[in-house]
This record gives sequence, C-alpha cells and structure tokens, in this order.
Amino acid sequence: MISRHTIFRQAFYLLAGIIIISMGPSVANAGSGLTPGRLGLDKENKMQISSQDRCPVCGMKVIRYPKFSSAIRLTNQDTYYFCSNGCMLKAWLHPEIFLKSTRQAFSLAVVRDYFSGRQVDAQDVFWIAGSDVIGPMGPAMVALQGNHSVDAFLKRHGGRKVFQLHELTDDLWFSLTGKSAKDR
Repeated sequence: MISRHTIFRQAFYLLAGIIIISMGPSVANAGSGLTPGRLGLDKENKMQISSQDRCPVCGMKVIRYPKFSSAIRLTNQDTYYFCSNGCMLKAWLHPEIFLKSTRQAFSLAVVRDYFSGRQVDAQDVFWIAGSDVIGPMGPAMVALQGNHSVDAFLKRHGGRKVFQLHELTDDLWFSLTGKSAKDR
C-alpha cells in the first residue's frame, strides 16, 4: 500500500516538473551551458567577459582563462565566450550542436593573438596545432597574426600544422586532435 506521503511527494514532483517546463527554455535549459555572455563585444569588438560567463562547449568559467579566451557574436548580437580557441573552433565547425545556431548567423569571431594578446578577427589569423603550448583544454590551438609571428612561434614552440579558419573541416580537426569535433 502506498502512503499518502508518497502520493503527495510524487504529485509535488510532477507539478514542479510541469511548472519548470512551462516556464520555457531559459529555466528548462539552466545549467546546459548555452547562455550568451552577460555583455556582448564592446564598440571596438573587444570581449567583455563576466565572472558568470561559461563556455558553451565545455562549461568552464571563461574568466579564469583570459589568455586563451575567444568569442563568437551572432547577428542578433548574442555573444558566446569560450575558455579556449579549441572550444571556439568546435562551435565554428558545428554551431548547430554547440550554439543551436547556424554559421550564417555568425557576425564575428574574436580570438587573442598569442604573442600580443590583441583581440582580432579569427578569420584573419593563422592557426597552429600540435605545438608545446598547453591551454585550459589541453594542447592549444594557437592564433597568430602575420607570417613573421608564425615563423617565430614555430621556432620557439614547434607545431604540426598551420592553417586558416576557412580550411578547417571535420577531417582536419580529427587529424589534429584524434577526436570528433561534434563531441563535447
């Protein structure tokens, strides 16, 4: 025989679930990691990372990794901040998975030049994979502006592959990381 207490508790949980679902995706998806940054890019397209911003790919707090942080702004001005270039590149390859968006909705991707720390357009840099630089998610995908920076970096840190964003594919990602870009 089921006690009144058990029936009451089950009814309470059922009602609480119905209320949460009816409140919409902002509550139902709380903790899913897919929340735009509290502040978007500023007027000069610089990141404004807050202590609450979490990487939509891995869930890490972005503010803890300022040297490796990056961002993607959508055309609706929502800006997602990432703990590392690797997480940003995965979202670039598969925005439908990590941002519930399309690449056509991308307005700008911002990364930090490894040497200067300047925030620059991710499409204007050279990417180095397979160096000795370690970021928050392990071996780092390093962004560099200019051929002279690439040469200097390779002499200091090595690297297996230099590429640009328009060359990035699932096959290239797998060859660089040994993992699928679709995995969290």
